[in-house]
Parts: sequence; C-alpha cells; structure tokens
Amino acid sequence: MEIVQDINIKQDHVVIAGDKLTVYVKQPEYETIKQALKRFYYQNCKALVERRIRYYQSSFKVKPRSIRIMDSNSRWGTCDSNLQLTFNWKLAMAPLEVIDYIVVHEMCHMVHLNHDRSFWRLVGKMLPDYKERESWLAQSSWKMII
Repeated sequence: MEIVQDINIKQDHVVIAGDKLTVYVKQPEYETIKQALKRFYYQNCKALVERRIRYYQSSFKVKPRSIRIMDSNSRWGTCDSNLQLTFNWKLAMAPLEVIDYIVVHEMCHMVHLNHDRSFWRLVGKMLPDYKERESWLAQSSWKMII
C-alpha cells in the first residue's frame, strides 16, 4: 500500500492498479487514511455482493428485497424475515470463494430463516466445499482490518 498526499484532490480516495493499492489523501493522518479505505471497501463490497447475488439468483425462487452494507465486529451477514440482506463491508477484503460462501449462506436464509438441517443441506447443495470456506473465514478474518 502506498499513501500519496495531494492537497489538490477533491476527495480522499483509493485506487487499485494490479496488486498495488494507493490511498490519495489531502492530509496523511491515520484517521483520514482509515476513512478513505473504509469508504473504498464499503463501495466495493456493495458492488461485489450485488454481482454475486445476481450470479446465484437463478438457484432461488425468492429475491432479496434490499441489500445493505454494514459495519460489524460480530457478523458477516444477516437475512431478516423481510428478505433484507445485509453484509459486512470487510468482506471486500476476502477471497471471492469466501464472499460467495457468505452470499449463498444469507440467500439460503431467504428459504430457511434458521440453521436447521434443511438450511445446511441447501448451502451444501450450492457450495459442496462450504466448510472449507467457513474455515478460512474463522482462521483468517483477523487479517481483514484497516
């Protein structure tokens, strides 16, 4: 990651080129950099999650009513009885396989609003290797911080 100070920019922002992440800020202060990164991950998470939901949607008879991004220290996603799906912005830092696991997990809650056997069968039907993906999240989520 590179931090570039530029007093002429309109707004602090982040650019990814290849495998290089560059943060452009007016003032290179910790909180300013953190907020620019957080805004970047929020936006990327929303677009990424929406794209993955569209990818898996044909496997479901129901559609989410809304898709939101949240900040949470304890949840990667939620689905409520109104079919509102909510995802943690930190998912944008995870590998696509892990993002897909959380997306499919929450979409399966649109069918089963609990974690009963039927729910896990549906998750397993969609992602036979879901336990490995879940394991990655359990072991590596501590790295997904700003």
